[in-house]
Amino acid sequence: MTQYSIKDIATALGAQAAGDLSLIVSGVNEPQSASASELALAMEEQYAPALKQGNAQAAILWDGADWQALGLKAAIFAPRSRYVLSGVSHVFEKRPDIAAGIHPSAIVDDTATIGAGASIGPFVVIGANVTIGKNARIASHSSIAENAVIGDDLLLYQGVRIGARVQIGNGFICQSNTVIGADGFSYVTPKPGAIEEARSSGTISQASETAGFARINSLGSVVIGDRVEMGASCAIDRGTVSNTVIGNGTKLDNLVHMAHNVRVGENCLLCGQVGIAGSVTIGDRCVLAGQVGVADHVTIGSDVIAAGKSGISSNVPPKRVIMGNPAVKMESNIESYKAIRRLPRLLAKVAKLEKIVSKSDENS
Repeated sequence: MTQYSIKDIATALGAQAAGDLSLIVSGVNEPQSASASELALAMEEQYAPALKQGNAQAAILWDGADWQALGLKAAIFAPRSRYVLSGVSHVFEKRPDIAAGIHPSAIVDDTATIGAGASIGPFVVIGANVTIGKNARIASHSSIAENAVIGDDLLLYQGVRIGARVQIGNGFICQSNTVIGADGFSYVTPKPGAIEEARSSGTISQASETAGFARINSLGSVVIGDRVEMGASCAIDRGTVSNTVIGNGTKLDNLVHMAHNVRVGENCLLCGQVGIAGSVTIGDRCVLAGQVGVADHVTIGSDVIAAGKSGISSNVPPKRVIMGNPAVKMESNIESYKAIRRLPRLLAKVAKLEKIVSKSDENS
């Protein structure tokens, strides 16, 4: 069991501490559930009553809290609670249990290059001419296809699939069942088809009917920067000719789909079930909330925030907050929503006025 003193934790967080700094804790917990050997996370003043329900002797508290009045022996202070929580989660991280070295059941091609300090679990398959940097941790049943190049400090959870020729930087973390480098969804008809006709005229004629589709193979791959993280069951398609690109520091939640030729900038957050169609370009520091959908060939500028379920079907300039479907400026969407809420009352007033006018006509 890993144990830390309050002083050790405060030093790791770069935070101020008070009281008995030699006090030892072995874990963290919510304030109402924390035992005497656990550090209570009461980083907002609203959690003060919950501390009395638990048995913690030490807690992380909001800045300026009176820790002695709360009956604690020691305290660490958190001027920005969620940021401190990030640090705490690293201190008490429960790392995947992957034994050092290469498991006997793993298949590693003779031409692959694996850096020092690797931990490669059962039934992992690493293809020809793959290059992986130092300190890789690869959990069971993951596979890395031929000619992939991956940097240092890789962490793959169970069942990750990395395709051929994919390039990934340092510090990559990927949760289970994500596929990187799948074939893009790209087909064409021998003559202009229903989709092209519908886009140009809004109608579908018999002439646009087709008996089938010709596949356009994906000749590119995927290029991913440093410190990128992906959740479970993401799907990242490789490019048709040029590569699909994800910039440094970008984070993907579970079930994100990124189609062929998409380019995402640095330090973006793509939340659960975001779907990005082909050839979209997204700038730096963008946030797409859950279930945002982006139509193909759209350009989104840097520092854009899209609210959940937004449908982005046209270009978005930088530094704009958007919501709705089709997505518009947040304030415009809110005004439209208010107007829709007023429609029943407005219709009732119109009906009442119609009756008045009708009676007036009858009496004239």
